[in-house]
Amino acid sequence: MTVLILDHCEYLTNIPDVSGLSNLEKLSFECCDNLITIHNSIGHLNKLERLSAFGCNKLKRFPPLGLASLKELELSCCFSLKSFPKLLCKMTNIDYIYLGSTSIGELPSSFQNLSELDGLYLGGGMLRFPKQNEKMYSIVFSNVTKLSLEECNLSDECLQIVLKWCVNVEELVLSKNNFKILPECLSECHHLVRINVRCCRSLEAIRGIPPNLEELSAQGCESLSSSSRRMLMSQVCCCFLLHCNI
Repeated sequence: MTVLILDHCEYLTNIPDVSGLSNLEKLSFECCDNLITIHNSIGHLNKLERLSAFGCNKLKRFPPLGLASLKELELSCCFSLKSFPKLLCKMTNIDYIYLGSTSIGELPSSFQNLSELDGLYLGGGMLRFPKQNEKMYSIVFSNVTKLSLEECNLSDECLQIVLKWCVNVEELVLSKNNFKILPECLSECHHLVRINVRCCRSLEAIRGIPPNLEELSAQGCESLSSSSRRMLMSQVCCCFLLHCNI
């Protein structure tokens, strides 16, 4: 067996020992509303490429993962999940991780095992990026081209830290956050072509524009200063497509 789908199993409360399913490439148990525990053997399926627990809202803990073949991990809408699973090995095949709407407050030091990560999607929580882990985050974000931090309660200080890591980011989603300024250092993100700051209702000023920016979505930024709006409008014809209620 290479694929096992257990989505929407209302009465499933436990994922049992799956060590006998060593050929699994895809395992999904999405929207299992009563799932509480997962056997540690899930973290040792050496051929697993896609793993999804989307919408398992009672799940509080995910077992450690030693999945060198994993390409995609989906943990969005696991509202009770308080910590990201510990990573037991380098995961050089990973492309995308989805962590929207969880209770995860901080990413563990083992997150640096995801140095080849291409897309990271966070949101719907209050994620912190501690300064003592800056080196670790720099390693992780160095190859990320798609970064979504929607509704993460990002402060101005936290945003400054995040932008330092966006060396290769091409698409950046910052919508529904609390920062007040898009800082000057944004102009150093040379690969960035699309930015979404929709419904950042506290956003007052934009001080930096990436040199290769093609699209800026800023609907619902009701506090944006008139000077910032004029600066953006002056760029519309020569630099990028602007989506903004002006």
